[in-house]
Amino acid sequence: MSDQSTTTTTSATPQPTTQAPVNFRRGQPEWIKELPQWPSFKPPKPDLTKQLINPAELRQLLKDYPDELTSIEADIQFMNHELLRLFLQRDHEAKYQQNRYRLYQISYLVLAAVAGALGAAQVLALAGNPDSVPIWSAAETIVALLVIFLATISGRAAPLPVWLANRRRAEQLRREYFRFLMHLPPYDEPILYRRQELLSERAADINRGVNPDEREGAI
Repeated sequence: MSDQSTTTTTSATPQPTTQAPVNFRRGQPEWIKELPQWPSFKPPKPDLTKQLINPAELRQLLKDYPDELTSIEADIQFMNHELLRLFLQRDHEAKYQQNRYRLYQISYLVLAAVAGALGAAQVLALAGNPDSVPIWSAAETIVALLVIFLATISGRAAPLPVWLANRRRAEQLRREYFRFLMHLPPYDEPILYRRQELLSERAADINRGVNPDEREGAI
């Protein structure tokens, strides 16, 4: 399953930074759309217009409840700096590492297929043209060296655990976003500055890989 972070409800809403453009590989089968991109993703831009909630849809939904709308928009404005920027960073890093992981896996498959084909060519060359065997052997040696190189660079910073770690943090930050908006525990504190202070602390914990629920339970 793709690591696409869906932050929209309609096709008219701008796509998040980490997702492919609307017309990316348009008209192609889904499995082709899920293939890794090359060149890979660029560093995310600090674009806080990418929201988890469509502002226009929110205003339309709450047009008859101006007080509630004002309160929610104030919460969103606060979270743009305290939480959303962290979510966008983690979300982008998760997608970037997923793309790396898929690139490595497909590269291994292609190199394995090429190595098999070169091995078969050597066998055929022994029977029909023995003088060409060293050429096929040299080509297979090059493929083997490419596999070693790929295994070395992928082993130094394995993308799979980094992808999963960043995806977990991004989804935890997403959860905190909607908890805060809905005043769900632990954000049911009636005093505003205490709610905001708690969100800042929990978002910082999640961003550095600490589960705030486990930390609070251990205190």
